[in-house]
Amino acid sequence: MRKYNSNMVGLLLINLCFGVISLFVSTFLLAQIFVMAGESFVVLGLFSLLNFSFIFVFQLIGGVLCKKFKPIYVTRLSTVLAFILLIAIVVLQDNLIYYYIFLGLLWGCVVGLFMCASQFFVSTNSEGESTLSFVAIQTFMFSAANLVFPITLGAVIYYGNFLIISAVILVISVLQMLATFIIKDKPKEEERRKLDIKGYFKAIKRANHLKQGIQLWFVISLTGFSDTIVVLTTALVMLTFNTHLSLGILVSLVYVFVMIISRLYKKAVNFRKYFYAAAIVLPLIGVSLLVWSASMFFVVLFMMFYRSTRSIIFMEEETTRLNAAKYWKGEKFIMESNLFYESALAFGAIVSALLVIIIGTFYIQWLVILLLATTVFAFALHGILLKVWQRANVK
Repeated sequence: MRKYNSNMVGLLLINLCFGVISLFVSTFLLAQIFVMAGESFVVLGLFSLLNFSFIFVFQLIGGVLCKKFKPIYVTRLSTVLAFILLIAIVVLQDNLIYYYIFLGLLWGCVVGLFMCASQFFVSTNSEGESTLSFVAIQTFMFSAANLVFPITLGAVIYYGNFLIISAVILVISVLQMLATFIIKDKPKEEERRKLDIKGYFKAIKRANHLKQGIQLWFVISLTGFSDTIVVLTTALVMLTFNTHLSLGILVSLVYVFVMIISRLYKKAVNFRKYFYAAAIVLPLIGVSLLVWSASMFFVVLFMMFYRSTRSIIFMEEETTRLNAAKYWKGEKFIMESNLFYESALAFGAIVSALLVIIIGTFYIQWLVILLLATTVFAFALHGILLKVWQRANVK
């Protein structure tokens, strides 16, 4: 069994708290805003657009801060901002719809800073199979939390109110802040060096890896484009079932399969190619059935197919992206490499969010389903191209 030092254990705990907070914001807060906005896809699109845009902006800011100071300081700053966001949600409550732009921007700040520091820390403290193992354990922990929390959050909102659950998540954000003090970050020369994007491109060009880097950038941009799948499925579930409780039950049920699949994928090395193929094919089957008939059954089936298998491709992509600089011996430019590929995620996500806004102005159900089908196809194509890239470039 692989052992992790206290820093990696601390990072897992911080990420677990972040996963719960992210679940609350990206699922239940978004559902609440969607309902309060009169089931407006334009509002969903605007929230996502501002969120994705600020994620990238604050990843750049976080990159500068991580290089100049210790990454743990950036992580702590993100946890403080998350605490402020949750305070705002608790205070606003019935007026959330009037401040959804502010909430989307602030959540983008939180995610941007957090992901920048977290990815940098993992990239500099693990490599190859070690990174995959860390990501797999993190995915399993997220899944375990998502097994318990969605149905709990949904039930509390359904039988109680949104204020109670907001207060609970606020407590979790306090625990996240405290967990950051488990990490004892030792400054390294690489961390103190200034961010050097120009130097990164010169170095990757000298290593004859620029073409491969651009290819991977395109592949990852497809992931960003498919980020709105979760947004669209959340909206479809709310339109179909009309309650947070149903949303919570479905998400919890799905994560039973996510837990099993992520664990098996980590352990069953010889069968990974079959799991990977299923992760590409099953969402395509699910969305094809949904295009044929947007019934309650097919909405649930697609949600189960997509959410239960996406973790497989996510683990492979995350491992590849976090180790991208090491494939051409560019360890000196890990932060720059991470930011380069994060720009791909941001680009794809922003394009997808703009399409949600455009389609939302018409609000024709078949157009929403068509956009969902397009994003699922992009995700499947991304899975295929990622594996092709890995075989050509990962030794």
